[in-house]
Amino acid sequence: MILLKKKITAWRLKLAKSRFFSIFNLHLRTQEEMDKSLVYSLSSRKIPNRVQFKYLRRFLNPREHLVIKICLLIILVNAVYLGIVFFRKHLEATPLPGGQYIEGVVGYPKNINPLYASSRDIDDDLSRLIYSRLFAYDTFGQLAPDIASSYEISSDGREYIIKIRDDVTWHNGGQLKADDVIFTFNLIKDPAYRSSLAASFSGVDISKVDDYTLKFSLSEPYAPFLELLTFGIMPGNIWNNIDANNASLSELNLKPVGSGPYRFKSLVRNRVGDLKEYRLAVNDNYYGQTPYIKSITFKFYIDYAQAIEALNDGQVDGLSYLPLANRAEVLAKNSFFFYDLVRPQVMAIFFNGDKNKQLADKGIRSALRSALDKDNLVSISSEGIYRRADGPILSFSAAYNPDIMPVQYDPEGAAVALGGKSIALTITVVDYGNNLSVAQAVKDYWEKAGVKVDLKIVSAEQAADLIKSRDFEIILYGQAIGGDPDIYAFWHSSQSGASGLNLAGYRSEAADKLLSEARTSVVLADRIEKYRQFQEILNTDVPAIFLYSPTYTYIHRKSIKGFSGDVLIKPADRFSGIAGWYVRTKKKLAW
Repeated sequence: MILLKKKITAWRLKLAKSRFFSIFNLHLRTQEEMDKSLVYSLSSRKIPNRVQFKYLRRFLNPREHLVIKICLLIILVNAVYLGIVFFRKHLEATPLPGGQYIEGVVGYPKNINPLYASSRDIDDDLSRLIYSRLFAYDTFGQLAPDIASSYEISSDGREYIIKIRDDVTWHNGGQLKADDVIFTFNLIKDPAYRSSLAASFSGVDISKVDDYTLKFSLSEPYAPFLELLTFGIMPGNIWNNIDANNASLSELNLKPVGSGPYRFKSLVRNRVGDLKEYRLAVNDNYYGQTPYIKSITFKFYIDYAQAIEALNDGQVDGLSYLPLANRAEVLAKNSFFFYDLVRPQVMAIFFNGDKNKQLADKGIRSALRSALDKDNLVSISSEGIYRRADGPILSFSAAYNPDIMPVQYDPEGAAVALGGKSIALTITVVDYGNNLSVAQAVKDYWEKAGVKVDLKIVSAEQAADLIKSRDFEIILYGQAIGGDPDIYAFWHSSQSGASGLNLAGYRSEAADKLLSEARTSVVLADRIEKYRQFQEILNTDVPAIFLYSPTYTYIHRKSIKGFSGDVLIKPADRFSGIAGWYVRTKKKLAW
């Protein structure tokens, strides 16, 4: 009983304490809420403002204050870093109009005139910038329309109807029309003007359909015809009053009027009358994309040593061409872009089986090919800058046959195939550039395979006579094959005589048929297939050993941006993408 009373008393005491603390906690919560209400009545912001932060020191000890400072510093540094990363990723430089480009050139202009310009590189360079043309090669070696807006080819390949743009204006005003194209074409064909382009248009006539439409009529189909329509168009209303006998002496040859992206501005002569500078200004009325660079100046030098010195001294921004032999003379190489552009040229070893009967044996020719390490020859010739070639059509062409496997260097196999035949050969080599070192390397390779080899070194003039008479056993020689894959002139049997370019005297009925059909077909796919079949035949017959394709080195300062492409049909085509070059930029966020 006493025990029961004690338990009841303890329970009552515990209940009383529980009620007390409940009432006390309730009071505290009520007080806390009242305090919050009071504070919020003074300021509804939950985040302290700048004034309130001043009192932070009163509530924090020095250690806590230091920790907060360090944390804030880390946050700030990370924010700055992330901001920099973001802007670097999304901020891009966009071109702005303005600035100039100064190019050094060896030589000087004489006839900046489409009738004659193709004969001299500097004339062609300036003509490319000043004159428009129906078609032009782009920076990747592909033929593209310039002022031609569309064209149609008849089913028999004998008629080409070409429409031209109606928004092309001359630098001095007035509109370029079909009459101007006809006028220029007729001047080219006129024997009195002695244009170097005249022979290309033998058997071709032109007529006007309307003010912006032309028709070319061919005596026989010729698939590469559009490639011929890359001549500059001259203004008929200016040139029609100039007599043919005075055409090459006209002031218009140095102060031309065209419709291209740049126009003639001024020229500078020295005291004795030689041209020192030639200045072009952008054509603001150009029908295509207006170039960003406002002016281009050409400075003329006697030789490459002088031109490179001007480049190193900062007098020019670039050189029209940098010879391989002079590459080491350029200082501060990291300040320049070196563009090693592919040219449609092939250096090859041509066999003449008519001169040396041993070379009429295809087995011997094949073994001689296997005895050469062509990759090493490319290195010897250019320190690896030139491009290896394994056929007459280069890899940038749509007609190139990628299925033909390159012949591998096999000195042991070549030695076995040539062993015991007492072969003696003479290689004719032109004393120019690196030809002698390449010929010496070929001689060394063949002698390791058991062949006796002599070198016959000749000048370029002597080589021309030897080629005409075919008075050589083997010749190391280069051929410029052009932008179109048509190589009829180099490999058709009809071209093996003294006046032709078939240096190896190659004869094959199957190859002749393919070459003839390919140059007359108007269906591109058909042409490509025929040229690929021809390459297979040539690779099997081995009338020549293709070594490498020389490159054209174009150089300018890194301040000149926007250059694109890797193929150059003619040196002047380096300006194909001139509208996209720029010097000035502005920063812009790209999201």
